[in-house]
Amino acid sequence: MSRIPCLDTEALPESLRSLAQGRVINLYRVLGHAPQSVEQIARLGAALFTQGGLSAVERELLILTYATGFRSEYEWAQHVPISRAVGVTDEQRAALRRADHDSAVFTPAQRALVAFASAVADGPLVDDIRYARLREHYDEEQVVETLILAGFYFLVARVCTVLDVEIDAPEGDEVLRMAQEMQAG
Repeated sequence: MSRIPCLDTEALPESLRSLAQGRVINLYRVLGHAPQSVEQIARLGAALFTQGGLSAVERELLILTYATGFRSEYEWAQHVPISRAVGVTDEQRAALRRADHDSAVFTPAQRALVAFASAVADGPLVDDIRYARLREHYDEEQVVETLILAGFYFLVARVCTVLDVEIDAPEGDEVLRMAQEMQAG
């Protein structure tokens, strides 16, 4: 049970309820206790989730790497079905779960990406070799996006782990669809 109760949907700001179009995940139901921030956090999450220079597969590989690195079961549970929907394989998820960032199930670019992300999660610095390997495959926009995702998912991880937010993983790609709808709205 969460250390801070999830708010009923009706208790959330109207703007967040309309953004989410009816289904608000527990993360935002807890963040609703900070009404001055929850909508901005939801909008940032939706933007990171649906826009940017990284592909959907790359983004999900990063999120799962951060979920593992930040020890957030909530993030992991939310993103397993999403990652499956965008094309991350079961073998790739298993490799990330065991922190095997050099696995042959990843392309060379993906290996560089998840090794970099793992180092970012371990922080605070990333060695020159990992950074150089990342830059062989990714441009400046993608590198910065990778770090912004780390910051966002660190926020999510700590809210969920410290407050013991109950996992409410959706079936299929529901969160992906919701984020796309939030961004379009």
